[in-house]
Amino acid sequence: MKKSTEIVTEYPEIEELQKNELDESFSEPAHIPVMRQLAVAVGLLIIVFTTTYIGTIVAMVDQKEPPEDLIVSARLTEITETEDASNPFATAEITGQSGFVWDVQARKVLFSKNADEILPLASVTKLMTALVAYELLEDSTKVDISIDAIRTDGDSGLLDGESFSLKNLTDIVLVASSNDGAEALGIAAAESVKTHAPPKELFVHAMNLRAAELGLTNTRFNNATGLDISQNKAGAYSTARDVAILMEYIISNYPEVTALTKVDSTYVYNESGAYHEVDNTNQIVNKIDGLLASKTGYTELAGGNLVVAFNAGLNRPIIVSVLGSTFNKRFEDVLLLSTMARKYIAAQPE
Repeated sequence: MKKSTEIVTEYPEIEELQKNELDESFSEPAHIPVMRQLAVAVGLLIIVFTTTYIGTIVAMVDQKEPPEDLIVSARLTEITETEDASNPFATAEITGQSGFVWDVQARKVLFSKNADEILPLASVTKLMTALVAYELLEDSTKVDISIDAIRTDGDSGLLDGESFSLKNLTDIVLVASSNDGAEALGIAAAESVKTHAPPKELFVHAMNLRAAELGLTNTRFNNATGLDISQNKAGAYSTARDVAILMEYIISNYPEVTALTKVDSTYVYNESGAYHEVDNTNQIVNKIDGLLASKTGYTELAGGNLVVAFNAGLNRPIIVSVLGSTFNKRFEDVLLLSTMARKYIAAQPE
């Protein structure tokens, strides 16, 4: 059982909120220092290109044309390096704008494509929603579904006045990607903190605090669902790398939170004994052996997102995350990268 004292330990800033209410600055998103990074990158590129061109000019003046066999040899070396047949990922091509494959046990990146590009997160956001709600609320908490939560876009079949255990509602949120369930979780978690701060803003603030604590430096949450706020503003932003780190933390510390995300459908009961039949939004749960957890995401701004964790061997968890794909291609992308990860692990010496 989680104790209320943990709230102070894990969220010291919220303890301060209990004294001072919600500061106006909490609603202002923290800006990622992109310009500073770009300035450094441009400076480095100038140095690299300047050095390269000076060296090339000097070589052209001082040296004769290299023999043809040396040119051919250099080309063959280049091809060998970029098409290494021993690495299954060498020729990997995915539709997703970014992708990341992480070997948890070996602490090794197996594949990376634009892994630090900040992109809309969509419903993958709900992984953090579930984590923060689980950490703030007692296991015995009963979460009520309010009309305010029901008004959230998307209909997952929840009814005004229904009540669920924390675990059962979390299952609906992650398996069916329920938006109204996510709002209900956020409101309940925020109201457990004794303050007059607006619940939704307080919960989003807690999500961003947790992201900072976990080292997710390129992640920012604007709501608990991941739904687009407008045509050009997403409900959350993150990277394929940060998403993989978040998934690793959850499966390593709270595997029960995502336990049901590996089944294609299930029945979830409310506190009155009535049940909801819940279908998984992840269409490939039965196509990945050893699946440990998964979460989908899709909005107009985000495109198709998917993150999965699976065992590629005995206690060998692998995490695959893809962002910015399409509704259908995200599944193909993740299946491809999962298959390649298995091949890579199988080829490694014992």
